[in-house]
Amino acid sequence: MSQVFSRAAIRERLFEMFGRFAVHKVPVGEASTVAGDLGLDSINIMELVTELEETFGLTIPDEEIAAIGTVGDAINAVA
Repeated sequence: MSQVFSRAAIRERLFEMFGRFAVHKVPVGEASTVAGDLGLDSINIMELVTELEETFGLTIPDEEIAAIGTVGDAINAVA
């Protein structure tokens, strides 16, 4: 049986994860842009997505990954 995560728990966990992966060490918020504000490149993003999938027990389709421009987009993809 898979674990159910609240949106607040997902948000908190993703803020922590994006903070670890961020090249630019700035505060992470839902409006933070993945490439611009946080400085993640495609390799960073794929590593982060792999961790998201393992943490939350899900698979994020490639088209959804490509559409993640902000931390909020990532939260929506997981929630």
